[in-house]
Amino acid sequence: MINVLLNYYNFDGEWAYNHLEQFVRNKRPLIIPLAYREGQVWDNAGWLSVYGKDGEKYDNIVRPFLAYGYSESDLDWLNFYDGRDHLQQIEDATLLFFTGGMPEKAVARMQQLGITQAVRNFDGVVMGASAGAMLQLGRYHVTPDEDYDSYGVYNGLGMVTCLDLEVHYLATDLQKQCSNRAARELRLPVYRIWHEGGVIVDDFDITPIGNVEIVKKP
Repeated sequence: MINVLLNYYNFDGEWAYNHLEQFVRNKRPLIIPLAYREGQVWDNAGWLSVYGKDGEKYDNIVRPFLAYGYSESDLDWLNFYDGRDHLQQIEDATLLFFTGGMPEKAVARMQQLGITQAVRNFDGVVMGASAGAMLQLGRYHVTPDEDYDSYGVYNGLGMVTCLDLEVHYLATDLQKQCSNRAARELRLPVYRIWHEGGVIVDDFDITPIGNVEIVKKP
């Protein structure tokens, strides 16, 4: 399994393309948007309004794939509400892409759908942006923002256990404090990822790409 941990849906940029082309091109992508907030999506109509063809987030998610030679029809989507065989969708894919939002929500919804083990055992490329990157980790911290009132540590899927992330990094005092605290408490290096940044993990071989800072574990 190759894990690609991104800050945002901008992996078509020059900072990323040459690093990721070998992992992204000529795959069978399955986009998995499960990290949405309850206030955004609560039924199929809501899901379509956010992730459907004319949805709020559709263009941003799809755009980078087009740069790697895909058409929109090449991209499969896992919809929590549509009743499809989601295990079969995962089995048919060779690239999973997790979208952003709140990572613990996505982990819980995977459990509800009964696909957690299939994702953990996936033999392909697993990519994710923001929450979609964090949920791939064994344990990760969150820094207070509009979704989280306080610092916290959560359990992810455990596909990557050798690091933690600080996504959407802007070098604020709060982000520095929280990532330093996480390095101490989790005893892991914390990769602070700026807007044009990401990390490729091949087992325990870690390759930062773009703009990334590393807080070493104590």
